[in-house]
Amino acid sequence: MVKEITYIEDFKLVDDYLSGNTDSGEILYAKVYVKLLGYVYNYTSKSILTEEDKNEIIEETLKESIEKIYKYDGSCQFTTFVLGFAKNKCKEKIRKKSNIITIEYDEEKITEEDCNIYNQDPAIIIVNKEETERINTTMSKLQEEDRQIIQLRIINEMTAKKISEITGENIEAIYSRCRRAIKKFRKIYEEM
Repeated sequence: MVKEITYIEDFKLVDDYLSGNTDSGEILYAKVYVKLLGYVYNYTSKSILTEEDKNEIIEETLKESIEKIYKYDGSCQFTTFVLGFAKNKCKEKIRKKSNIITIEYDEEKITEEDCNIYNQDPAIIIVNKEETERINTTMSKLQEEDRQIIQLRIINEMTAKKISEITGENIEAIYSRCRRAIKKFRKIYEEM
């Protein structure tokens, strides 16, 4: 099914650009650039990204939108088409940056034993060890995104607000991700 061309002016500019008219490309991207800049800075304003990271997102977005410009079909504004790439680049960069800083799955955090381990009943020590292994196995079966949110929210006891600042997601999304991850964890754990 062919989509209706709603934004004919943008579609014609893209068509001209693909036909070799570089002036059309300049007109297209002159309209897009200011909005792209504002979008990236707004989307990442509460994230841990640096100016350099934000500039990389803008460059990568422009590069990818030029490489995939042939996919533009006129069903939306060309600006919206480009901002779709920007949104994905922002999410990807925030996720990568937050992984580097803090979100590595920390098995040691779970396996920490009580400092009075030698004063405990040997049966309790064995049960604790088995339970720890069961938790670690369950964690390893989760997707990385689910492990990360459990690591931050449950194990590291971070607030949803702090996680939101790290990832750039809104607080409601953090709560939602956490609930889904715990539900998946519980299901895998109970099946073991």
